[in-house]
Amino acid sequence: MVESVSGMTNSARTTLIAIVLLSWACGFVRQPQSPSVINDSGEVPADLSRHLPYGNPSGATMDVEDRDNYLLVRETHVSSYNNSRGTINWTAWFTTAKDLGEDRERPRFEVDRTLPIGFRRVQYYDYSGSGYDRGHIVPSADRLADERLNEQTFLMTNIVPQTKALNQFPWQKLESYSRSLARRGDTIYTIAGVYGERELLRGKVVVPTNCWKVIVVLTRGRTEITKSTRIIAVDMPNVDGIENVEWQRYQTTAREIESRTGLNFFSQLPTEIQDAIETTRMIENR
Repeated sequence: MVESVSGMTNSARTTLIAIVLLSWACGFVRQPQSPSVINDSGEVPADLSRHLPYGNPSGATMDVEDRDNYLLVRETHVSSYNNSRGTINWTAWFTTAKDLGEDRERPRFEVDRTLPIGFRRVQYYDYSGSGYDRGHIVPSADRLADERLNEQTFLMTNIVPQTKALNQFPWQKLESYSRSLARRGDTIYTIAGVYGERELLRGKVVVPTNCWKVIVVLTRGRTEITKSTRIIAVDMPNVDGIENVEWQRYQTTAREIESRTGLNFFSQLPTEIQDAIETTRMIENR
């Protein structure tokens, strides 16, 4: 008969605890999964269509074994998190005029405690002294209307290392331009992400060589994408010395970004629509 834990000696209990902890560390015992969503109910939305209506770019899942393509769901955005990189692969979100607001007190950057146990939890100080900005993927200014949602943009899973020249100049200018479209009544759907490896911060955060965006402009609140829907695609180098370069200089096509990243942005759309919007290079006025 196996002796109960309560009846064990202190030495036996200590040995049992050590065995369990070692089993977790080695992966023999499945670790409990933390919730990957922050919302009022604490539940992961069953229907992701409102977050990813046009397709899941990498087929990300909530399987904790899929550490480098883990589906991380928030109330207003969804990401593929890459545990090996310590950043997202991509993030998708909608922005409308109602999401915008006046400037508010800037929250603190916070570790994302909703990641599953065993995942890297990148801290604010992991970027300290590196020379890189803590660059937002979902911009703080896209969520100023709601203090709680704005705080979510300061979780470290929404941050990537960017040079000051990129983050504060062409990247920021494109963010501002996108919000100007939202203010006039358009619905903006953005997929943004990173690729490449420039260096490694503190042995846990990969600095990308490139940061990219694919922006869908849905005029007058439309939700359907057609062959003529306006798409803005950019692929920006994460380098110094581009402070005076306009974001339009980095325009490309969604298809070219797919080729460089292995993603598929609009898999739920008919092939003829995908071909039309992914291969058209929109030339924006400077």
